Amino acid sequence: MVSGSSTGSRSPRRQAAVGLFVLLIIVLAPIALSGSLSPAAEPVHVRILAVNDFHGQLSAGQNLNGEPAGSAPVLSSYLKCAMADADGAATFIALPGDVVGASPPESGLLLDEPTVLFFNGLADDCPDIIATFGNHEFDRGTDELLRMVRGGNGATAITHLADPYPGAAAEYVCSNVVWKTNGTLLAAPYTIRDAGGVQIAFIGATTTETPSIQKAASIEEVLFEDETASINRYVPEIQQQGVHAIVVLLHEGGEQEPYDGPTREGGNVTGRVAGIVAGLDADVDVVLSGHTHAFTNAYLENAGKNPVLVAQAYSCSRAFADVSLVIDPLTGEVTHTSARIVPAYGNGTSPDPGALALLETCEEAVRPMTGRIITVASADITRVETDAGESALGNLVVDGQRAAMGADIAFITTGSLRAEIAEGEVTWGDLYAVQPFSSTVLSMTLTGEQVRDALERQWETPLPPHNLAVSGLTYSFDESKPAGGRVVAVRVNGTPLDPDAEYTAAMVDFLATGGDKYTVFREGTNVVPGPFDVDALVAYMGSLPEPVEMKPEGRIAKVAWRPGGDAGSPDPLSALSVSA
Repeated sequence: MVSGSSTGSRSPRRQAAVGLFVLLIIVLAPIALSGSLSPAAEPVHVRILAVNDFHGQLSAGQNLNGEPAGSAPVLSSYLKCAMADADGAATFIALPGDVVGASPPESGLLLDEPTVLFFNGLADDCPDIIATFGNHEFDRGTDELLRMVRGGNGATAITHLADPYPGAAAEYVCSNVVWKTNGTLLAAPYTIRDAGGVQIAFIGATTTETPSIQKAASIEEVLFEDETASINRYVPEIQQQGVHAIVVLLHEGGEQEPYDGPTREGGNVTGRVAGIVAGLDADVDVVLSGHTHAFTNAYLENAGKNPVLVAQAYSCSRAFADVSLVIDPLTGEVTHTSARIVPAYGNGTSPDPGALALLETCEEAVRPMTGRIITVASADITRVETDAGESALGNLVVDGQRAAMGADIAFITTGSLRAEIAEGEVTWGDLYAVQPFSSTVLSMTLTGEQVRDALERQWETPLPPHNLAVSGLTYSFDESKPAGGRVVAVRVNGTPLDPDAEYTAAMVDFLATGGDKYTVFREGTNVVPGPFDVDALVAYMGSLPEPVEMKPEGRIAKVAWRPGGDAGSPDPLSALSVSA
């Protein structure tokens, strides 16, 4: 009986175990050695193409830097070229609000369904499209906004280019718009997407100034909560899912001096966006902004003193922001950001055939209304302002509203002018494009003191986003005087303004309810509704002798004292020169 083994021999079981161990070493050693010598995981490159404030601009007619720019066929061509040049990078399209609303007739008359279909078409090349709401998404109320996103024809009575209307391919996110009834969000606050093996989060937010620039009836069911606090509320939830690459789609903006090329250090960005970014969580990397229709491409610090790339690319299809990110695949952190603001010049590309076909279909659908010739213009009627803030187009539109209501005076905000009138035949569609809001013109009674208060409001904090164009009155202002006392003389139809007298004033319902921060108009009495804004302009243009010619007429002027003049002059309007 064998009770053990000698030092000179091994049991068969032990020999088998040793053999298996050696075999494992032989097999696994090359694998382990190969892993130890392999390079670290490669950084992940991500591309985001951001189009802010598209405003249904399917058609041409816009300019940038003095050159024709924009339209759906042109922008689509640029975006598809950018996608083709992505060199394997995960690519997203981002829409930071005002995709629709205040749109030209080719989109607006069809309830902006064509604009949604345009971006749906881009989803064939870039299925990851993320959007947030702008203030103009609420133009037709929350029910219509939700139909626009979710689809269905509802109770609409328009020509549907896609029947039934399919809704948006883009995913809408918004962290700060809630239902008044229960405080729940109108849309998901964020979405997390795969980006070539890493994850990236997109959070949406809409400007809290929407109630001051939107009809009250259109937003009566929702509240707009603080942008910064709302965005930050969801960052920990995103981090708990292991995501640290965070992009914000913010419908609020600023502006800075434009330049060509990649993001530069030290850009001076003004506007609300700067304050919002300063309070954002340290993990926020990019803010794709909008609303101010300006150029932005800069690094601003968040609450953690980390650089945040902030970009905005003008408006109305004239440009897009081409944003590049680099993400560490091990940590999920963004290690590099940069952007270019790319103008979509009309002569810089061949129009995209698919978008061109869509535009032609839209034009055909609305032509019975838009093609009607109203008058002839002897020259371009433009939004170009004098040094005092007056334009030929502003004068024309505000004159039309005063005539429609038979009022003593009239006001519009210059932000309501969305397109210019070209020399030659002027169609109904041309005039719709000037003010594509379908607002109601009305009249009200104001005292002379309230009229002066409205004019002074242009310089008071918080500053309105746009100044006023006027009809039936002339006034002068002195910017060297303190706010509240800058209007130095006012005449109504040639007669000095009487602060105690009553005057009838025409304006659209948006302005009458305090829009653009002109809250003094809420004090008006004896409100009488009138026609839609486009109908007022059509009727007025049709009543003018042809060919129509409009120029700034010196209704608004800066004080320019003549030698010997002083602040004691009895009538400053007799001692000023109009700044042209």
